[in-house]
Amino acid sequence: MLENFDLCFDGSHLVTCYGSNSAITYATPAHFPFLGLTAGNGFVCGLLLDSSQPYCWGSSGFIQMGVPQPMIKGSEYLEISAGDHHLCGLRKPLMGSRRNISLVDCWGYNMTANYVFDGQIQSISAGSEFNCGLFSQNRTVFCWGDETSSRVISLIPQEMRFQKIAAGGFHVCGILEGVNSKVFCWGRSLDLEEEISVVNLGQVSVDLAPNDPILSVVGGRFHACGIKSYDRGVVCWGYRVERSTPPPSGIRLYEIAAGDYFTCGVLAEKSLLPVCWGAGFPSSLPLAVSPGLCKPNPCGTGFYELNNGSAKCKSPDTHICLPCTNGCPTEMYQKVECTSISDRQCGYNCSSCLSAECFSNCSYSNAFAGKRNGSFWSLQLPVIIAEIAFAVFFLIVVSLTAILYVRYKLRTCQCSAKDLKSKKKNGKGSSQKDSGKIRPDLDEPKIRRAQMFTYEELERATGGFRDESQVGKGSFSCVFKGVLKDGTVVAVKRAIMSLDMKKNSKEFHTELDLLSRLNHAHLLNLLGYCEEGGERLLVYEFMDNGSLHQHLHGKNKALKEQLDWVRRVTIAVQAARGIEYLHGYACPPVIHRDIKSSNILIDEEHNARVADFGLSLLGPANSSSPLAELPAGTLGYLDPEYYRLHYLTTKSDVYSFGVLLLEILSGRKAIDMQFEEGNIVEWAVPLIKAGDMQAILDPVLKAPSDLEALKRIANVACKCVRMRGKERPSMDKVTTALERALAQLMGSPSNEQPILPTEVVLGSSRLHKKSSQRSSNRSVSETDVAETEDQRFEFRAPSWITFPSVASSQRRKSSVSDADVDGKNSEARNLGNGGSVGDGLRSLEEEIGPASPQENLYLQHNF
Repeated sequence: MLENFDLCFDGSHLVTCYGSNSAITYATPAHFPFLGLTAGNGFVCGLLLDSSQPYCWGSSGFIQMGVPQPMIKGSEYLEISAGDHHLCGLRKPLMGSRRNISLVDCWGYNMTANYVFDGQIQSISAGSEFNCGLFSQNRTVFCWGDETSSRVISLIPQEMRFQKIAAGGFHVCGILEGVNSKVFCWGRSLDLEEEISVVNLGQVSVDLAPNDPILSVVGGRFHACGIKSYDRGVVCWGYRVERSTPPPSGIRLYEIAAGDYFTCGVLAEKSLLPVCWGAGFPSSLPLAVSPGLCKPNPCGTGFYELNNGSAKCKSPDTHICLPCTNGCPTEMYQKVECTSISDRQCGYNCSSCLSAECFSNCSYSNAFAGKRNGSFWSLQLPVIIAEIAFAVFFLIVVSLTAILYVRYKLRTCQCSAKDLKSKKKNGKGSSQKDSGKIRPDLDEPKIRRAQMFTYEELERATGGFRDESQVGKGSFSCVFKGVLKDGTVVAVKRAIMSLDMKKNSKEFHTELDLLSRLNHAHLLNLLGYCEEGGERLLVYEFMDNGSLHQHLHGKNKALKEQLDWVRRVTIAVQAARGIEYLHGYACPPVIHRDIKSSNILIDEEHNARVADFGLSLLGPANSSSPLAELPAGTLGYLDPEYYRLHYLTTKSDVYSFGVLLLEILSGRKAIDMQFEEGNIVEWAVPLIKAGDMQAILDPVLKAPSDLEALKRIANVACKCVRMRGKERPSMDKVTTALERALAQLMGSPSNEQPILPTEVVLGSSRLHKKSSQRSSNRSVSETDVAETEDQRFEFRAPSWITFPSVASSQRRKSSVSDADVDGKNSEARNLGNGGSVGDGLRSLEEEIGPASPQENLYLQHNF
């Protein structure tokens, strides 16, 4: 966590530090004057006044204390900025050098290098593991570094122009150019709009960015704050812990600076006292802080000289310049413009008062001036009464409308329930008694978007469920192709009649309930259902190209060759997106438990859908407390840890997906006893680790000239099938790695976010452009092909466990991998932050960037 520090208010440019980190407070250079300060995780760096070079102190295993090395001889810097474990400096241009070239030197974790940029850079700002700069000429932003945990590089607003920028832990905020001077933010940590729960810290709210004009902005770990331009008040947005100190109201600030979880500012008063808010800030604060630096140049346009007896510069020819505020609040007007010696001043417009403060000020002024108070109230009283009467009338109208609407909806629900009961009484009484105890309430609004069909309709659509209409058969059900009376082609999944009716009903209601909750482009779309007597039927869109299993392992060679390498990897990416949605964005999360090639269906455009949720379970509220479930799934795809320990987490789906990746690369079945090594994992992983990619690639397809993309995918698969679940990557990291591999396979730069052929879907974590518009009555089908080696089994007793809804950030904590999913050394990792804020925000930070075992060891020895 960053410590509090300040420049002395007497104009000496000396530094004093406050906080609990003794490595910083005791090592502070007491006699070095500085031009500016910046801080990272456990260290502070300043720009020396005499040499314009950085000087660091504190404790860091990545940055050399003192003057960082290597240092180019004679280098001077205009500005420095620190991230978690790195420091960057904007170098001063040398005499005679090209003016359209900017040089930036960086030191620290995975960042030590000299960078050359075309164009003059105005300023730089460092985030957790990335850096951003602002060009002087076109006022655009550019960023570089590792965006795995933040996505700030791929989300840069290319068309926007900024006055200034500030990077936080995993986001960037900037003040837009123009009259409004509004703030715009992008990145990961300010991306959520729902409240989340944090362990031991109560509720954490997410405040949205303000619409007020902003004068200056700073970024914290998961929040940002700014000074409003018209009254110098402070406003903050992002994550806000309710038990923490809220931002102060009714005060004016000269300047602000942010730590990880707190923010401090200098009061715009003669005392220049500092004030802090948030969580984890030091209890001991200095008596006064300088709001700026003493500079020899006179204040330019848009700035004024601070005239405060507590902040005098030692040299008579130096000044502290502060930016002028802009505009005046509502009910006020500008009395005096901003000049070089004073800020602009506002006064109350007594003819348009709405607040008590305005009324009080105007009443005092009128009483002091004469008798204007009586005339003021005589003019304003009718207006106020009329406004109150209109507000009461509007409230009554809205309340009556809401009451009538609720009564209408309740009446509709009652009618629907009566109709359903009357249908059930006609010839189905005995069956209803058997199934009523185990069926959920199908009248719940969450499944109303699924249409209810009669058995006669579906029997007519499939031709009486003839064998000729059957397109697939699994362990518990058969799938038939049918045509509804409106011409829609559908797939009808019919449970196999057995003595265990309770188990069939449980499978049916599990899949019905889950598919009615979910909405994603790469999950199979449920159209409707039927439950009459002992019949359990689900109706899906029909998938023209069958299943991935049929393409990879069918006897038709032409069918195998339809899926070239690009299409195979595209299908893997789309299936990964569907599973990522189940794990991280469904609320509560869903564990599929039966990921395999026969459950990946393909439409006529060769887009993938994840199907068959009969064995799926809702995940736990806390991912550190896994489900204790007896193993269920398909041999060859079943997680060994889950099979042995009955330890079910989302990492069990990751293992199954890793087997699916090996299946896509090799064209071999998960278990194929025709070979000496029948298990695909035992056969493929040693060959991949030995670097023999040619040995595992499907001989049906011609190998690409560059195997680098397929090597990436093979490395991802090896990480997914690790024996220990904690060592496997999470699905969001797997998806990102596969997208980069696909971009490389298609000829795009691997460090760019690829635009892939799929749909923009509500609820998806990524938005991509469409490749083509899907027709409304194009169908999809579920083909559940069962092979002799591919048999699903289940040992668990019937149960349906529902967990309360929580935010995806908290519940995905245990699914974050300790390894770099790409297998590239250039993918930097975040260190877990150990501060005094509590386990809740620390867990949120670990979800964004986990610590490796070496980094954990470093934290234990140093903190």
